[in-house]
Amino acid sequence: MTHAWRVALALLLASAGALRGQAPATDADRVATARIDAIVRDFVRRGLPTDLLRAKVAEGTAKGATPARIADAVSLLATRVDSVAKLLAPSVTVPELHAGAEALSVGITGPALRTIRTAAGRQSAEPYFLFVVRLVRRGVTQDQAVRATRALIDRRVPSGTLLVVADDLARDVANGMAPDAALNDRMTRLVGGAAGATGPGMANTDGTSGPMVPLGGTRPP
Repeated sequence: MTHAWRVALALLLASAGALRGQAPATDADRVATARIDAIVRDFVRRGLPTDLLRAKVAEGTAKGATPARIADAVSLLATRVDSVAKLLAPSVTVPELHAGAEALSVGITGPALRTIRTAAGRQSAEPYFLFVVRLVRRGVTQDQAVRATRALIDRRVPSGTLLVVADDLARDVANGMAPDAALNDRMTRLVGGAAGATGPGMANTDGTSGPMVPLGGTRPP
């Protein structure tokens, strides 16, 4: 491993001692640190990016978290990144891994991520993953968020516009509008409604195929 990583682990152990009034690191601290190191080494061996894991260690150290808590957080993050890598195999970019892991952290499902990745085609799915994350964090349901995202992809709406939509929706919700109603309104203004995806072969967020339910509508019989 790199010198910088060894320094990061040493700082983690030192901070653990500082939390106990400069007491030496305990066996539990060393076990937790070794666990973190093993996770990062495994990512290196498998060719997966380690920057998110290292950032999580740095964040935990800066906040004074114990090595055990940091190890748990790193393990959870590693599981999410690994899940995204498997979901989107064989071809997935580092930004997609990062955004996909964030999506899983807010409760977006694997099938929903695959739906977006398929809809994006040759485009990077990263901005679309992050768009869904922002919508879900504002209270929009996963299905509504994914349908809206697919509609924007189908209409080739520039990815930069996604930020505008998300910001506008956030203001609407802050002003008391229901999240799904706010999304319906913004989508109607942007693409004239009909926010459900139209391709009969596209997978729905539940893994089935067929036409999606229009925003605010019901599934056709």
